[in-house]
Amino acid sequence: MGKKIADKLIVHLSDGNAGIHLYEHFLKLLVKQENYAVRPWIFLCIGSDRYTGDALGPLVGTYLEEHSDAIIYGSLEYPVHAGNLEEVIHNINQQYYYPVVIAIDACLGKSNEIGNIEIWEGGLHAGIAVGNRLPYVGHISIVGVVNSGSQVGYLDLQNTPLSIVVKLSKAIGRALTEAIAAVSPAIADSVVSG
Repeated sequence: MGKKIADKLIVHLSDGNAGIHLYEHFLKLLVKQENYAVRPWIFLCIGSDRYTGDALGPLVGTYLEEHSDAIIYGSLEYPVHAGNLEEVIHNINQQYYYPVVIAIDACLGKSNEIGNIEIWEGGLHAGIAVGNRLPYVGHISIVGVVNSGSQVGYLDLQNTPLSIVVKLSKAIGRALTEAIAAVSPAIADSVVSG
């Protein structure tokens, strides 16, 4: 997982086609991953429900658990956050050979960026908004801009309206669930016929 960001797409919740664009771009980035069809896909949903704005990752993780058979780390019940992220990354690397890690997290931006969903090839640094220096993680990254940022990031996350976080999590969760459903049968068919 090199520190590069490539092929970035930004969509906004107000775009009626945001889900379609996110779905298509995720599939595009996924098939660019070497041997993606035989590597395990790990959805690493980072965040905590202790701050409303930081709950995006666990909400997406919970959505994926309820609507897919994907491998999920990070949910409302079992969050992945600053206190356990390094241990979880270690466990993933011990349990899975050469996984494709899809990192999902909330982020702060400018006021005109609230409601944006950004997806790119490459990893992310979780926790920057609150001053944490956590490991760079992900082959594909997805972030939702939940609020505007200031000097005190944890206050911005704490004062984020739940409605924007839920809308972002559902949009991301639906797009990923549809992509998983679309690709999984095709992979199964290629393995059986290959």
